[in-house]
Amino acid sequence: MRTWVLVISLILGCLWPTTSGLLADPAPSRGAKPESSLKPEAAAPQTVVLDAKKLAELALEHSRARDALLAIEARLALLAEKVFDSRLTVRYEGELDKPFIVTRIELDLDGALAYRNEFSKAPTVQSIKLFDGYLPPGRHVLQMRVYARGPDDPPNAEPGYFAGSGMTVHLRNKSVCQAVFEAEQDGDSPGSRVAKESEPEGDWDVDIAASFETEPN
Repeated sequence: MRTWVLVISLILGCLWPTTSGLLADPAPSRGAKPESSLKPEAAAPQTVVLDAKKLAELALEHSRARDALLAIEARLALLAEKVFDSRLTVRYEGELDKPFIVTRIELDLDGALAYRNEFSKAPTVQSIKLFDGYLPPGRHVLQMRVYARGPDDPPNAEPGYFAGSGMTVHLRNKSVCQAVFEAEQDGDSPGSRVAKESEPEGDWDVDIAASFETEPN
């Protein structure tokens, strides 16, 4: 809220209109040299001065909120471990190579977002842990999504390639369920040379094998 107040005050300071009355010159007498017409004075550029103290306070508040959230998540994980004795781990195994670049991976657990990570460059690790926690025994639904860019897609644009997979796992008391999503890619994105042709072609073929196994805890 304080961030919006600061932003709105800065915008109003820059856009608040300033008006000044202009008086027309009397018509010059015949034969007299006409004086140059009056022009409105150019408005002095307004300098937006950011309050460094408020920005520092906002940064500190954000840091404290993040630390508090991490502490709550740690306490919830500890409580779940004490209440439930069934554990679920979810891992992503990827072999998505050039010319495509993985930009985002997401995992939904029972309809709620459990993992999301955006990559500024292709991840160097082919195995990524998406979830590791304790849940009540029974049926749980997993849905995993992978987003990627082609070789000539703008770096800040929304990724144009998507692949996903899902499965249902069944947790048992005093056991560990290990779920894996294995992605393999085959395709040829329409690069800059192909896109200039009259009939460009391209394809995005990703096979995602989903599996899980259960072991005694």
